Amino acid sequence: MATLDYKSSLVRYRRYLQSVQEQPLFKASLFLVLSLLLIIVLVVAALKPTLVTIASLGGEIKQQREVEEKLDKKISALIAGQRLLSENAQRLVLLDAALPVEAQYGEWGKRMESLASQSGVKVTVILEDEKKFTITAEGPYAQLRLFLGGVENLRRLMTIENMQITQKSSILNMTIRGLLESYAQK
Repeated sequence: MATLDYKSSLVRYRRYLQSVQEQPLFKASLFLVLSLLLIIVLVVAALKPTLVTIASLGGEIKQQREVEEKLDKKISALIAGQRLLSENAQRLVLLDAALPVEAQYGEWGKRMESLASQSGVKVTVILEDEKKFTITAEGPYAQLRLFLGGVENLRRLMTIENMQITQKSSILNMTIRGLLESYAQK
């Protein structure tokens, strides 16, 4: 086995590096490589905020497109609703009569008086609060029945909770208790 003379190898390598260092091409290439590395680091440092901003703007654009799609759907639903409203505008009068926005107790009371005069009974209407009412009517059975049928067939929505007929001597009394419905109460 041959012995390895590392001292002479290192001396040779050192002479080679000294001769290369003295050459202007090595110094120029070293400065070029270091300059390129510095430029790359500075470009990355300068472009990073711009790239981050571009990425965040891309996300915002995506969100805005989703919002725009949802708004387009809502607009189309509103257009369809407007079309349905205009098609059914004539029927809204019936809905307003059945379920008024405001209580309209005066009109309801006038309608009760009109039904009473048509059926020939004597009627007393008492409103206990905003919704509850009590109607007391006197008269013969046939007329009370006619009055009750008129009350049940009114367009105005109401709930009859209790109806009672009592007899005082020869006169029948009918008491109706219930609730008036209105849109504001829903």
